[in-house]
Amino acid sequence: LFVHVSAYVFERIDISSMKNHHICMAAYIAASGALLNASGAFCISGDHNCTNLLQTGAKSNAARGAEVARGFEIYCETCCNGVDDCLDVEACAGGGLPTGKYAFVFSYTGKPPEKFLPFIQGAANQTDGSSTFDLILIMTHEDAKQLDAQQKQRMEQYNVQLKEVDWAVPPNMKFHPKENWCGNQDFVRLHVFALEGYDAVAYYDTDIEFQGDVTPVFRCAARGHFLTTSGGAQEALNIGFFATKPNPQLLQAALAFAREANFSKETGWGGSGWDPNPDYYVGGECGQGFFHHLIYKQGQQASQMAFKEAGLVPGSLVAQQIDRCVWNYQTQDDCWRLFGFDCSKVRAHHKPPRPLGHPGECLKFGQH
Repeated sequence: LFVHVSAYVFERIDISSMKNHHICMAAYIAASGALLNASGAFCISGDHNCTNLLQTGAKSNAARGAEVARGFEIYCETCCNGVDDCLDVEACAGGGLPTGKYAFVFSYTGKPPEKFLPFIQGAANQTDGSSTFDLILIMTHEDAKQLDAQQKQRMEQYNVQLKEVDWAVPPNMKFHPKENWCGNQDFVRLHVFALEGYDAVAYYDTDIEFQGDVTPVFRCAARGHFLTTSGGAQEALNIGFFATKPNPQLLQAALAFAREANFSKETGWGGSGWDPNPDYYVGGECGQGFFHHLIYKQGQQASQMAFKEAGLVPGSLVAQQIDRCVWNYQTQDDCWRLFGFDCSKVRAHHKPPRPLGHPGECLKFGQH
């Protein structure tokens, strides 16, 4: 009944007469919420599951309508820790510092690639009033020796600072496969946690292209939020981006977690499970699982012990996720497409690296 009546109402909304897309969407969602409530009389169930589902859906639609009406849209439904609770980055940033000292951070392990820092100009061009933005490249001492003259010249051209570190994988890490493991490239970015002197820092994979203003991420993170997005392959977290207010104690917590927490495909890191995913996801044995278990499972024993050892109160780090369709785009999968996803909404484009043939796919500049 809800589907048929909802479709009828939607057909009566004259989209062409709506000058404001947000108003149109808000009207439809409000109508949907009312119809969902009304449909409760036709829900037949022997327990309370049906009632709970209707109440949850009505509340979600009401909240969604309010968000759309004020200009905040969630394009990737259920992509933020498995539910529709993506943080409004712009609103968060609006309550932050008027100016700040920030840093974009990148990393390489092993021999640096020929296509070196391909999108560094997009980061260098980011501005936000009188705020300053440094560009930092993290490499181990040994890997940094492999930088050639052309790569060093490119770093000098964009004033990229080289931050050499002692390790890529945390010393004494309990789970440390010797081969076929993405640990080195993932765990070297833990050093980002201890980059003192900045109000906030944001790590980006070097294959992420900046297609819009990403500075709100920094202002939001400077308020104490640890920000990530989920992954395009249904991972709970994509390790290609995160933003945080640096704190050496957080690095110490990560080192303690690495030392004590083992990994298994059945139970994750430290036996903390895979929630919100039903089971293992790609990269779970590397940074994607490690970061999510440590940061987003502060109620679990493994994370609690690591935080306490570092002198942090478990639960004190405010970890939230933001819409990956906007802030870390990874293919059109799951991006909200009732009206067709507008690719101009993408601020940071991660994947695909080349056209895949989908007519609605958002591409990197120059691929259109």
